Amino acid sequence: MHNHLSKTQKLILSCLPLLSGLAGFAMASAMSFPDSLFACICMYTLNYQDTPPNLLVELARWTAPMVTASSLLLAFTAAHDRLANALCYRRGHCTAVYGPEQEKEVLLSQLGRNGIDGKERFVRAQKYILLNNEADNFSFYRSNRQALAQSDVYLQCHSLPAQSVSAPNLHLFCPEETAARLFWKEFCLYPASVSCGHRLNIVFLGFGQLGEELLRFGLQHNLFHPQQQLHYHIFGDGAAFCALHTELSSIEDSITFHKEPWYAQLSLFNEAHMVVVVAQNDQLALCRSLLFAARCSNVHVFADNPDALALLEHPHRLTIFDWKKASCDISCISGDLLFWRAKQINLRYAVLYGGAQESDKVCEAEWMKLDAFTRYSNISAADYHDVRLAMLSAMNQPADAQGLSPDCLELLSQLEHMRWCRYHYLNNWSYAEAEDGVRKNKDRRVHADLIPWENLDNNAKEKDRENIRVLLSVK
Repeated sequence: MHNHLSKTQKLILSCLPLLSGLAGFAMASAMSFPDSLFACICMYTLNYQDTPPNLLVELARWTAPMVTASSLLLAFTAAHDRLANALCYRRGHCTAVYGPEQEKEVLLSQLGRNGIDGKERFVRAQKYILLNNEADNFSFYRSNRQALAQSDVYLQCHSLPAQSVSAPNLHLFCPEETAARLFWKEFCLYPASVSCGHRLNIVFLGFGQLGEELLRFGLQHNLFHPQQQLHYHIFGDGAAFCALHTELSSIEDSITFHKEPWYAQLSLFNEAHMVVVVAQNDQLALCRSLLFAARCSNVHVFADNPDALALLEHPHRLTIFDWKKASCDISCISGDLLFWRAKQINLRYAVLYGGAQESDKVCEAEWMKLDAFTRYSNISAADYHDVRLAMLSAMNQPADAQGLSPDCLELLSQLEHMRWCRYHYLNNWSYAEAEDGVRKNKDRRVHADLIPWENLDNNAKEKDRENIRVLLSVK
């Protein structure tokens, strides 16, 4: 956590008048060193009244009071900030933000009176958002871990997936992940899927970390029908992704990584239901070439430079998604509604199958018991709920469990099972028969319910139905 000037730099600037004055008195040989030192210190308090013997002392006489005034102003500002932060903390629901000034200001403007600029020191708050590089973020968390134990901490991280962290109060977030989640919700493919009999071709131009997140969330969000046939065509290097995700073949939707250049498959772009430009390097030239060579008009661009893209010929063929701006939305970083939904799902499980009491205190206690993988399984279920609500609206079905038709409840439950399976497959779980009545083994990453819906017993199906009822009750 760095300010514009380090403490060492500030100390050097503060001592410059003193050094200048001492040098000037030494050159003039006007007084002894102790007297010179005392005279220089008096300059900081406007108590030097003698005539300066040379230019160096004159310079010290004028700059020393400026240093004093600056120090007093800084002290006043620091005291004012501490008082304002303390009052903000007493009001409750405050969030301290740490990071680069530009990124920090975006979040503080959204937080309003509930935001605290953490600057370079630790301040008390109910929540913390860390926007610096990973090394600084983890260092801050480690140094203040005990003080942060009762607070929610949102730490920006590109290297680790969110479910890899065991501490329940520590939430990793990645701008690429946030943008991917938002994209599929903002540009929901359900209407297009219905119009095409749930057979869609989706093309990614580029891959990388942004493309990985887009594919991962697309596979979990774009679930519209049990017999759907969605085909993801990706022009980018997916060798590492495929090697690390060993269960991709278990997912019903097909994924093809093309080794040939994109312009060798122009017919695929022309026929695709959605083209997504994910590549960030030379994006402007890439979009220009795509618009020139292909006839597709449903091109979505994860814009690296939105203003420049608007200058291209035929800009109406492009749908620009300002992903960096979208990923800075405070509601997406903190995910309060998302986490609340996930906790309600877990609480209902605890009530139905563990005999727990239904209360806010029990809800938090049950959530704390979960390992990271299970927590994010519930979060994945809650995250898909926005797509479910969009589907219900399009089907003219009520968004409540009581008024939902039995057929629609069964459809949503089946899709929920497919989503649950995909979450596990994307985390390299696979099917295995139950052993001694135990249906899953976390160490081996196997589960007996990783099978098609029609092969589940009714108890397993009822869990998915209950998930739908819970989510429709909490909105």
